[in-house]
Amino acid sequence: MFTAIKNLFRFSKKAKNKNIQVSNDLSLLISDVHSHLVPGVDDGSPDMDTSIALIRRLQNLGFKKLVTTPHIMVDLYPNTPEILKPRFEELKVEVAKRLPPIELFLGAEYFLDLDLLDLLSKPDELLTFPCTDPLNGSKLEMILFEFAFHLPPNYDILAEIIFKMQTSGLTPVLAHCARYPYFHKDRSELKKLHEKGVILTINAATLCGSYGDLAKETALYAIENGWVRMICSDTHAPHHIAAVKELESSPVLADMIESGTLLNPGIGLN
Repeated sequence: MFTAIKNLFRFSKKAKNKNIQVSNDLSLLISDVHSHLVPGVDDGSPDMDTSIALIRRLQNLGFKKLVTTPHIMVDLYPNTPEILKPRFEELKVEVAKRLPPIELFLGAEYFLDLDLLDLLSKPDELLTFPCTDPLNGSKLEMILFEFAFHLPPNYDILAEIIFKMQTSGLTPVLAHCARYPYFHKDRSELKKLHEKGVILTINAATLCGSYGDLAKETALYAIENGWVRMICSDTHAPHHIAAVKELESSPVLADMIESGTLLNPGIGLN
């Protein structure tokens, strides 16, 4: 336990020595916790055949569980549980017919705004997913949310939303924490979120440099400081899965797997 906790705050020799060759077994992650696989509801998979193809590729990488998280954004993607649940059930039926067994969960990627504050007044109606923390066995009910990319969040609203989530028994999970440009300039805000109990996630594509050097540097900084506990695919299309495959040779991921701090393996356990 002490070794695992200590590794939260520093890289191992693998991550620091770029000359060390690693071969990560992605099946050790067990779960991917951020994807857009419900067909035709957002900017992810447009149809059932595409969803099946994407899930097959994730499964071939070794994932046994997938949390698919459609956008819920009032102006752009006005999804509700009533809209998403029937389409998710259709997806599950097709997956059961056409693929080897894989466990699917329906979450959502909630956009942080005043509408989310309203939704939190009925926490039982939110799309969340369970997790057991491998470090201490805590049972968590997680809710994924995101910020706008062009402007930082209103920090008063953010504080209220985090408070409402936590007092409702939910664990806040911030999507792709290193992709927000304003955090590239002020990484202390990520530290504050971590200290408030928000789980920070990193996309595989960010670690591979797909979103630029500043995003990758921010991701590495957050990981090195022990603020990141999930690696996600954020699958919208095949290139996101290709980025996950690149992590098979990532010393950074090797270090995170070795530390035992990643929450991915605990998804679905309650």
